[in-house]
Amino acid sequence: MTAAELSNALHELWPHCDPAKTVDRVIAGDPEQTITGIAVCWMPYSETLRAAAQLGINTVVAHEPTFYDHFELRYSPAHPRYAAAKEEKERLIGELGLTIIRCHDVWDAIPEIGVPFRWGQFLGLTNLIHSERYRNVYRVPTQTAGDFARYLAGRTAAAGQRTVEFYGDPNRLIQTVGIGTGCCSEALDLYELGADLAVTVDDIARAWIIGEYCHDTGNPLIVVNHGVSEACAMDSLAEKLRELIRVPVHLIEQGASYQEISAA
Repeated sequence: MTAAELSNALHELWPHCDPAKTVDRVIAGDPEQTITGIAVCWMPYSETLRAAAQLGINTVVAHEPTFYDHFELRYSPAHPRYAAAKEEKERLIGELGLTIIRCHDVWDAIPEIGVPFRWGQFLGLTNLIHSERYRNVYRVPTQTAGDFARYLAGRTAAAGQRTVEFYGDPNRLIQTVGIGTGCCSEALDLYELGADLAVTVDDIARAWIIGEYCHDTGNPLIVVNHGVSEACAMDSLAEKLRELIRVPVHLIEQGASYQEISAA
């Protein structure tokens, strides 16, 4: 199977994506290269690509962009620093003999095994009461928002995030928790779907907008790292790839996309 054929096979898992708008495609390398092995990752950092090549494989399936923009810098002029970094990374990909396939839109939306469902499983949420594309609401035992935040931080610690951001009233009682898919986890949308407490990601939560709203209204909001919320779904992507193609598939574990540095 070639990289282009695998990309098409992934598209067929969720054919509702608009072919003209989706970012899911072969991003770099030779689309006609025959796949000998696959590395799966959330973010294709340069160090991750080197690690993939060391595994002796020639294809990387990544969820997030390779080139510093959701659309891989295809449609807008890049900042000179991003443009230079893209050129350097393209050279690296060529030197490593890799082809990069992106599986983003499909894996954000696909039911049961996609990002929001795996994120819910990672958090130990089981009582799903409302689901729509990208967003799920779960019922939880009655507790304070602060108690749930501490519980959630215990879960995310395993992925490298030992503390979470909290906005709103920690003493407010909650019975429902809303989660979403990365940047489709806007707190207001989750509240509208019936969530007493919303869990969103750091790439979209602005303290001076939603943070201020939650301070003023008391609505509980937890902010987690984007990588933590989605890396847990890369295992199911790897499992699906093993069903689609008979080559070695390696999951490159990633969690928090930042490093924690404490005061000396």
